[in-house]
Amino acid sequence: MPGKILLTQQETAAAQAIYQVLRDEGYHILRAANLTETESMLQQLPDLLLLDSDLDDLHQANSWSELAFQCQQESVSCLLYSSRTQDEFKTSNTTPSWIDNTINRPDDAQEVRFKVAAQLTIRRLTYEAELANRRLLEKQDQLEEYQRSAAEIQKSLLPTSLPDTINLQVAWRLVPCEKVGGDLFNIVRLTEDTVLAYVLDVSGHGISSAMVTVSVTQSLSPHAGRIVRRPQNKPPYFRLLSPAEVLQQLEQEYPLERFGKLFTISYLLINTRTGQIRYSNAGHPPPLLVRSDGSCKALKAGGSIIGTGCSGPFEEEEVLLHRGDRLFLYSDGVTEHSNKQNLQFGQERLFRKLTANKKRPLEPALDNLIEALKSHGQDMIFKDDLTLIGIEYLGNNDS
Repeated sequence: MPGKILLTQQETAAAQAIYQVLRDEGYHILRAANLTETESMLQQLPDLLLLDSDLDDLHQANSWSELAFQCQQESVSCLLYSSRTQDEFKTSNTTPSWIDNTINRPDDAQEVRFKVAAQLTIRRLTYEAELANRRLLEKQDQLEEYQRSAAEIQKSLLPTSLPDTINLQVAWRLVPCEKVGGDLFNIVRLTEDTVLAYVLDVSGHGISSAMVTVSVTQSLSPHAGRIVRRPQNKPPYFRLLSPAEVLQQLEQEYPLERFGKLFTISYLLINTRTGQIRYSNAGHPPPLLVRSDGSCKALKAGGSIIGTGCSGPFEEEEVLLHRGDRLFLYSDGVTEHSNKQNLQFGQERLFRKLTANKKRPLEPALDNLIEALKSHGQDMIFKDDLTLIGIEYLGNNDS
């Protein structure tokens, strides 16, 4: 579509030549003979102002500044030329900085066409860039709102209180990274003697990971889900699925092609009366068992990541807790936290810190580990969610 040009000029041969070139190019031309008419016609929002530098009233006090202000307010580009000379028009040191360009030879049709077309193209591209930037900012605001909503939903799924059980002390720390992540955990009482604990980590960050996290959490809800326990006809009228069975069910319900996400999980059933633990992992960092005597063991039984579609039967193991033993569940954000030399915190360092803190109360022990992670990272930001759960067995099954 041809541009709209405001042509302000003296009635000279050079001015008429410019007008003829613009008309031949098909531009919509507005004409003004003086500064007053120019300022009035600028309200019609032309795409370009061709300004004759020899207008008599243009040299009055404040005329340049007033015209500059109006052009800048209306985002109108300006080309300057002289209509009184056939000699080459030179840009003087006093030419205002807001003038976009000059036409040196107004009688040269090729120069007029080129500079007018170039200035209109710059204006069009500038407008398109500004429009694209506004749309980008709008989408960014919308995305940030989605992320805030997803983070709030994710936060609402975290346990708000400790399970009401005897023989267990539980503490946790969750340090989210700057992005909405896929870490989540839960600790809930299933029966009088059984506590369920799990921590899961959905691949990636952002809204899609958070939504898969929500879905998995709902599936693992003892009340709303259908994976944790199955109804049966005799008391207690349900059967708790074993950890291996639960992971197999998750593998069937969360294929990669359905959700586009993989996730890891550690899943445990803890008998609070006997201290017996049944557990299985799906590609997740193994829980760490720190005995009261200072020995440490990684609970590695399990299988591959959920969603791959190629997981075979998940291995399951049992382990017995004794009084004072501690169990730690965590996400890979702990072991993979790196410093400026790209050195990860690692499982061995985690072993040593947990063992060194075995005599501290559980809450301070977790705080001390978080501080150790920050110190190792040399104040580097956490690039992944950091989830850490500590469970201490207070029973007396040795007596």
